[in-house]
Amino acid sequence: MTYSLSIPGVLHDAVHAACTCACVIACGLACVLAPLAVPATMSAQLLITEVHPTPASGEPEWVECVNTGGRPLRLVSWMICDSRTYASIADVTIPAGGFAVLTPDAEALAETRSIPADVVVIECQLPSLNNTVDRVELRSSDSSIVDSVTYDMRRHVRGRSIERCGEWVDGTVTYRSSWSASQRRDSASCGTLNSCVLLPQDVRVMPLQVLDSSITVSMRNAGLLTSAARRFVIEIGADHRRGEIPPLEPGRSSEITIDHLDLGRADTVRTIVLRVTINAGDDRPENDTLEVSITAAPLGPGITITEMMAEPDDHQTEYVEIWNGTPRPLDVAGWTLEDASGRRCVILPPALILPSAYMAVSVDTALRHMQGVGYWTLMRPAMNINATSDAVTLRTPEGLVVERVTYDDDAHVAILTTRGRSLERRAPWTSSGGLAAWTTCVHPSGGTPGGPNSVGLPPPVIVGMRSWPDPCSAVMSSAFYPCVITWEQPIEQGIGRMRIFRLDGIQVAELLNGEVIGRTGSAVWDMRDATTGAAVSVGTYVAVLECTALSTTDHHVERCLVNVGQSDLPPMKR
Repeated sequence: MTYSLSIPGVLHDAVHAACTCACVIACGLACVLAPLAVPATMSAQLLITEVHPTPASGEPEWVECVNTGGRPLRLVSWMICDSRTYASIADVTIPAGGFAVLTPDAEALAETRSIPADVVVIECQLPSLNNTVDRVELRSSDSSIVDSVTYDMRRHVRGRSIERCGEWVDGTVTYRSSWSASQRRDSASCGTLNSCVLLPQDVRVMPLQVLDSSITVSMRNAGLLTSAARRFVIEIGADHRRGEIPPLEPGRSSEITIDHLDLGRADTVRTIVLRVTINAGDDRPENDTLEVSITAAPLGPGITITEMMAEPDDHQTEYVEIWNGTPRPLDVAGWTLEDASGRRCVILPPALILPSAYMAVSVDTALRHMQGVGYWTLMRPAMNINATSDAVTLRTPEGLVVERVTYDDDAHVAILTTRGRSLERRAPWTSSGGLAAWTTCVHPSGGTPGGPNSVGLPPPVIVGMRSWPDPCSAVMSSAFYPCVITWEQPIEQGIGRMRIFRLDGIQVAELLNGEVIGRTGSAVWDMRDATTGAAVSVGTYVAVLECTALSTTDHHVERCLVNVGQSDLPPMKR
């Protein structure tokens, strides 16, 4: 195998011409004269091809080099330098076309990286590489700069190595002056061909793109030539999907979208293994597979946001409360909370919520000093809920939406100040239900973080379909407001539609339209006419639930009466 190099000569300013004063003292007169030296040409043979300044815990820093010449290269009195210090390199010989890796701890590197046996691993007092901006230089015995690279981690990815880019043509790799973060799944290509070196045929499975309710699998032609048609298999748990990738020009992709419903649903959180495999047929088979674990949230409002403190007073702090309505303990460590700006905050451990229990999440440990605080944990970075209007979204670690609710100060009771009082969900086991599902906390402390809400309604015993309270009130200040409609129906997973009709058959509201529902569930009606926006009149209405199964042609209809006993409007005329 032969290598070529196509990069321009490097100009050196006074700052980078020599290693440092320490290097000058160590190297003597030769190092003093080095600023006038031009970097070695291809006759020098050794090229820096990869640098890892931000490895994971337990892995030492390292620098990879390649002997690009056609003959072995012996390193005698060579040095490796950064912008401050230098280290001597042992007397070793690197075979033609061979890799060498310099590290301060060869044993630790061998424990964290699978390095081919023919790679020369050189243990030396490698200068500590800066985690932000630094320079790495290779110098020969006369202190001439053989090769150098200046990196800036702000342009790369922490935790991934920085690789020199290039192209493979007719058995020869031509390295470029450009650098990129490693694309390897294990974050680096230590002692092997760089992942960003373009090969003739290279169709790769890209990292998953997770949107609110779907996952996109992208298969991209990262090679130099148009790819041939390829077969693929996507495994989602026990489900297998097969298809064909059409011929792709370089840089083009073929995408498959997986809806969150395709992950399968249950009454508790599950971990689903998603595996993508492309059939053999290109130059980089390690990129032909992808296996990831996906967190699948339960169907319906089994995990809900139940309380938000957006405008705390001096002795309080902002927080968001989560309720676990599943039958098993729920660990939400690594899940995220997101505001309307798109800022995501990671929930920190410990974050185990017992069944039917609550947990408050805040950025400030001052939460524990609030009166009556229950179970709580922290999140990072900080979230600032807009005290007028905002949206708060709970996501799985992969980014799928579990629930999204709206904070709106209009949901507060008008006669009470919003400062120092949280907004509570009336019934945690219902859908968010708009403003009607929320109201002002009436607890003396202004909030109930990590505990049952002060205005919480007890979960009903669901038998068939019913509305409650019965009768209910269309007056927001009433204890019988809003109306909660619960159901029990035979279809395990289906698409639901719920509408409210007057007795004369005229529709006045639609509570569900296309939402996924299960055998049991509930919806909240604010007793407003969807057409006029006004409260409905006193009288009897009919709620109709239709459910169409996801995987069969089954269709089921449930009905119940809704009695409105109080309203700002006069009773309906019969």
